[in-house]
Amino acid sequence: MKNRFPPSIVNLLLKEGQRFEVDGQFKTALGTGIIPIVASARGGKTSLAYALIDYAIEYTNRPIILDSFPQKVIDEGIPEHWEGRVSNESFNDIAKIDEPAIWLLDDSATHFNSRSAMTSTNQTLAKSAGVLSHFGGGMTVIFTTQSMSGIDLSLLRYTTISPIIRWVDKDLIPQERKEWKSEIQYGQYQLGKVCKDERYRDFFWSAKDKVLVKSNYPKFLGEEKDPLKKDLMSRPMRYHTVQEKEILLGIVKPPRKKTAKRKAEKDES
Repeated sequence: MKNRFPPSIVNLLLKEGQRFEVDGQFKTALGTGIIPIVASARGGKTSLAYALIDYAIEYTNRPIILDSFPQKVIDEGIPEHWEGRVSNESFNDIAKIDEPAIWLLDDSATHFNSRSAMTSTNQTLAKSAGVLSHFGGGMTVIFTTQSMSGIDLSLLRYTTISPIIRWVDKDLIPQERKEWKSEIQYGQYQLGKVCKDERYRDFFWSAKDKVLVKSNYPKFLGEEKDPLKKDLMSRPMRYHTVQEKEILLGIVKPPRKKTAKRKAEKDES
């Protein structure tokens, strides 16, 4: 169903100008903005992100970019109906993408922490927030994070957002950014009234729509019999090389790209 998600989420997942129904009236989708998914570890962030992507694949022709996912996941993990629609460019290359893509940045707070030195990707995210509607005809960013305190506020100040709240460990809520603490606490209260799962994975709270939404667990994950393929999608970052993991964690710097001048000097020597 085209209305399986609340209006503020559909508004960002559909391509700009697509029509969708809200309370008996048709509206046209904005098709650009940010969808943050907040939950503690194993709180169902990635599976919900995949459900959003499944929706976009079914109802749009927008390309899907799983930011910096290991190539092994793209080659061996994605479901058949995603094939030909998914790639794994880095968000740093957003200027090279001339289509209205949907980006998934998985566990963003781990890699783009606003309290650490600004990485090049974090700078790109911060600078692009206000111009997402201009790139590729309008882009949407889905990012998963364990805490909004780890996200640069400029990502959320200059574009349309539709936050999703899942289970957040009560010991972590006091550390949350003040602008989000009360909303996350309220989301936990609403989820606690209806969820039977101890980590509240059977529903999520749509903060902008102020509604509880039944979780649609991606069908392809539930039906997947191959444990490796299932794990590829469930824990994609596990399949990076050791060097790639160390770069993501900031332990080592990424290798410098050779400029034409340096390459010529090396060849001469």
